[in-house]
Amino acid sequence: MIYMVANVAIAAYRTAHPPYVPPDIKYGILPKTIFPEKTFIKKNFTEQLANDTFPKYADQANVYIITRPDNTFLALEQDKNTAKALGFKSDPTQIKDGVYEFKNTTLNQTLTMNVLEGSFQMAYPYQSDQMLLNPTKMPTKEESINLAKDYLSGTGKLPDDLGGGENKISYWKIGNEGLKSVSSLSEANIVKVDFFRKTIGSDLKVMSAAVNSSSVSVLVSGSTVEGKRIVEVNYKYASIDRELYSTYPIKTVEEAWNDLKNGNYWPAVDGSSNDVAIKNVYLAYFEPVSLTNYLQPIFVFEGDQNFVAYVPAVTDKYIK
Repeated sequence: MIYMVANVAIAAYRTAHPPYVPPDIKYGILPKTIFPEKTFIKKNFTEQLANDTFPKYADQANVYIITRPDNTFLALEQDKNTAKALGFKSDPTQIKDGVYEFKNTTLNQTLTMNVLEGSFQMAYPYQSDQMLLNPTKMPTKEESINLAKDYLSGTGKLPDDLGGGENKISYWKIGNEGLKSVSSLSEANIVKVDFFRKTIGSDLKVMSAAVNSSSVSVLVSGSTVEGKRIVEVNYKYASIDRELYSTYPIKTVEEAWNDLKNGNYWPAVDGSSNDVAIKNVYLAYFEPVSLTNYLQPIFVFEGDQNFVAYVPAVTDKYIK
């Protein structure tokens, strides 16, 4: 009996205190995370955090493999099938290496596909279409999301981590200088649907270069003409293999904070003031803007004036 109790106690202890497993660093030295070029002036940062303390994270995080086409010819053939499903039946014109343009003269639509990145843009000249300015009835939030989902899923372009992630709605109005953001559906003649990836693990967001926008978005109009319901699609997506990853050492939040203060950050949302109070810090991942095979973690610093900064999280020793 004593032996059984001892075994149960030992098992419980091991469950509560698992042995430390060091990072495996299977992919060797990683390439530096590339952010869009942006000129900015280093600011003076102060802390205004809850409980006046930084959050605590483990000393390591997963780095995931991003899968990309490895055969340009096969990728082009697959994208031709996608184009046909979207109504673009004619052969494309090559614009530059890996980039092809399709035309749908019936609907006056242009489809530009980058077979190397797996990205595409569908565009209709909605800003010059007077019939879209004053729709009789705009689609609701739910209708807009469903229209956008149907468009993407009809071509197999709505994988689970997009379809099961957050769908964010914003309202826009066609004006003389392009689209203008408006606050309500009653003012809008365009609804934008942004598709964000599902979180990594239980709560780690995948952040894009534009904080409130995704790299996959669809513009929905209030037109009753079927071919004019979807007027623009921006699709830049690379598949993340969530089962294929390696663990890497990451900085402490305090080390990332020092990087921020020393100007070693990228401002996703900048502000005019030279003094910024940081009010929130969390670990996330950065949606790559360049061709890379890795999804890497970042620390996100949020402050007043809507300031948001990204600091790479993997320790500098393992970054090229």
